[in-house]
Amino acid sequence: MTRKNPLFQIFACLAFLTLFTSAGMLRGGTPKSVSSADQVSHPDENGEVEVEATARLYRALCELNENWADRDPNFDIVVDAGSIDDEVSLIQTHLMLVISELQTADIHHLSESQLTNRLAHIHSLRAYAANGNFPRNVFTAGRCPVFIDPWGTHCAVGHLIATSGHAGLANAINSEHQLDLLNDIKTLGLAEWQRDSGLSLDELALIQPTYVSTTLKYPKEIESLILGDSQPVITAIENGNLSVDARCGGKTLLHFAAATGDLSLVKLLVQKGADLQAVSELGCGKSELAKGGSQTVVDVRWNQSTSVSNRGGLSIGRRGPVFQTPRGQVVAGVLNDLHGGLAGMNALDYATRTLQSSRYGYARRTIAMPGVGAIRFKSQEIDPNDPIEALKSDRAAVAAWLKDRGLNKKADLG
Repeated sequence: MTRKNPLFQIFACLAFLTLFTSAGMLRGGTPKSVSSADQVSHPDENGEVEVEATARLYRALCELNENWADRDPNFDIVVDAGSIDDEVSLIQTHLMLVISELQTADIHHLSESQLTNRLAHIHSLRAYAANGNFPRNVFTAGRCPVFIDPWGTHCAVGHLIATSGHAGLANAINSEHQLDLLNDIKTLGLAEWQRDSGLSLDELALIQPTYVSTTLKYPKEIESLILGDSQPVITAIENGNLSVDARCGGKTLLHFAAATGDLSLVKLLVQKGADLQAVSELGCGKSELAKGGSQTVVDVRWNQSTSVSNRGGLSIGRRGPVFQTPRGQVVAGVLNDLHGGLAGMNALDYATRTLQSSRYGYARRTIAMPGVGAIRFKSQEIDPNDPIEALKSDRAAVAAWLKDRGLNKKADLG
């Protein structure tokens, strides 16, 4: 298929010229002397590096959102394309380039209310990009959209919908089309919101990023504990294969037991001499986290730092076992190992750290959509058999027990 994008053609020509020049130098043996006139006629080295960096950035943008393949991004607003070497920076750059497109689009056909809404969405999108908190793909291999991740982090489009007073619609879309591209989303109410927003469907499709795959791995004993089974940990301790003060990703067993609300294991560990006052260390720093890529694997290990690599491949580039249940997803959020863990936390901090949920309060029973009326969603009444409610109760019991033994919180991390 012939590609019509002029930017792509420029990059292709430059690549061909570079290859041609390199081949000539390899064949020529000793390079000939170059006159000053010849030097002036060739691009300088810095210019070539800049072009190559921009070409790499353009390819990365096309992988992040295929709609860039038919557009010419305004790279003049990118200060240093070569410095964009991690996923967060790439998404931030993508969104700023999108904003540039939105600001130069032909909008003469929009009504006054649509223009007002469009401007508000652009401001919201700019703040969202600057914040740098984006969804995690723990669902599929390779890149895919994630409307709202297990910790309530919204994608850019979900953020615009939720923060404009339609958080219930964002939740409904996530329930029906969590991993779908915008053009495949058919949720009732989206078309009406889009028309009022002042943004076209093509613009919303351009906004929506895809996210790299992330696999979170723990030792089998810790995975079982996070999923609600402490027996492998107990067996390993009784067999002498595991010390009560062993650490995993900078956390002690007592920290894990508190985070999971396992009061029996907390009591057993303290009885066997676990340090009640022990505080956590970071599993790894930002430099290690930056080693991830399109198939990121975060390997949380016994008594050593957390390892991050881009070696997942299609065979294991899927969500880790801890994401098999809602309980596991929530506990993983408390532990924060996808982001390198947390330092300075004691057992009480882990027992009381806020369980992550939507920041937009989308769990409402009904919402009103223009031209549609009230849309009713599944009741959000508390179910005593809900595993998350049970987890909250278990963690509260652990916190109370720890406080009775004089433990005070060390951190204030929420």
